[in-house]
Amino acid sequence: MTGEILPDEPGLLLEFHEVYDTDPDDLWQAITTPARLARWMASYRGEFRLGGRWQALDTDGAVYCDGEVTSCDRPHGFTTTWTVVGEQPTLLTVVLEPDGARTRLHLRHEHVTRPEYGPGWHAYLEALPRHLAEPDAERDREAWARRVAELAPGYAERLAAAGG
Repeated sequence: MTGEILPDEPGLLLEFHEVYDTDPDDLWQAITTPARLARWMASYRGEFRLGGRWQALDTDGAVYCDGEVTSCDRPHGFTTTWTVVGEQPTLLTVVLEPDGARTRLHLRHEHVTRPEYGPGWHAYLEALPRHLAEPDAERDREAWARRVAELAPGYAERLAAAGG
């Protein structure tokens, strides 16, 4: 996986790029369907369509983040606001591009102010291939948490170097 951390106003810009062994339609479903998102990322409710609103839920069912889809071109990508409860809104853009029999995912998260976003997105995007290979498998929360802990020191250094 490749990723960049750049200065942004306010905060930082995170960009990730990865190629997945699936077609754009399947990857679109994996990143926009609440039932599938729950198996590799988090529980969601709402709709990923233009003007649709969504919420991401903690393990106890409380809302920790919400947003509104501000652009949507299925299965090519979307842009949504991303607002963690009690924080300023950020902007998330995801673009999917065919890459032979595979699909390249570009994730751009603007105005990030929390250092946890870097290792969090990184670990989620690393978890996605398992879901694509085994769509019915349950999410491995412990493996994700371990991976975030492994990645956190390196991201903290990179974020500090980028002005975060």
